[in-house]
Amino acid sequence: MLKNLHKRILVPVILFTGLASMLSSCGIERRLAGDYLNKKETTAVLLIAPDLVFKEGFKVPDSLNLDSLPEENRNTLLLQYTELVQYIDDSIFIDGYVNGLSYGLRQLGYKVFKDYNSHTFLATGDNRMILNLAQLQLEEYYIPVKDQASFSDDESYRYEFFITGININSWFEMTGLNHSDSAIRVVFNSEAISDYSESDFRYFPLSGEVKYLYAVDSLRITDVYEAGRNTGYINAGNFHNYLINRYIRMNMPGGQTPEKIMVYDRVSGVLRKSDSTGFTEIQ
Repeated sequence: MLKNLHKRILVPVILFTGLASMLSSCGIERRLAGDYLNKKETTAVLLIAPDLVFKEGFKVPDSLNLDSLPEENRNTLLLQYTELVQYIDDSIFIDGYVNGLSYGLRQLGYKVFKDYNSHTFLATGDNRMILNLAQLQLEEYYIPVKDQASFSDDESYRYEFFITGININSWFEMTGLNHSDSAIRVVFNSEAISDYSESDFRYFPLSGEVKYLYAVDSLRITDVYEAGRNTGYINAGNFHNYLINRYIRMNMPGGQTPEKIMVYDRVSGVLRKSDSTGFTEIQ
């Protein structure tokens, strides 16, 4: 009887202790994130833009044998089968992307400088960082859309069609100038856009006929440019969240490792837990 009573007391105590430890850890991360937002020095950011956009096409016609294409000319040849990417003007896309990035950073309280006024940036006494958009890449490909329906026990209908998808891939190099940690950090982000489609099977009971109906609202060149600006804006927030969590890692007590990632929600103005800062760090 005494042994059973001991078990009943011990288990809740162990569970409560573990829960308290977990909540305490999460509380530390949230407090440190709040400290970064409240006590953050005004940070000056120098944006460096790339000269060109790398473009790749993955829309391979059934009639085309990839192995027969010379490897050095393969990308150029495949780019000819893209419907959008091959027509994107590099300068327009880069300008839109950088403007979205700059606007997002200013919204978050950073002083933003572009590479043509780097002398002004270097003269600032603020905490300075260089954010180099080292590479931009557009990838165009097919996305399969598959539907299946059954209108009786012995009949099943399937249909498949393809829509266009585009990846916007970004590689950044981040460097601090006038603080102890000046190592170059490389991070990656990928955003995707695609055609919008609606599809459905329709059954007509009087005739017993089944039809498959679908409609596609295809991407246009202007949509790709807009997606570039939006991606720049998104990555301004990712940059901010990356710095928040870097601050948390550097200031955890007793060498502890953070268990949670904290991100700043620009819409609500609050901190919340997340699975990612939006950047993948490349070691």
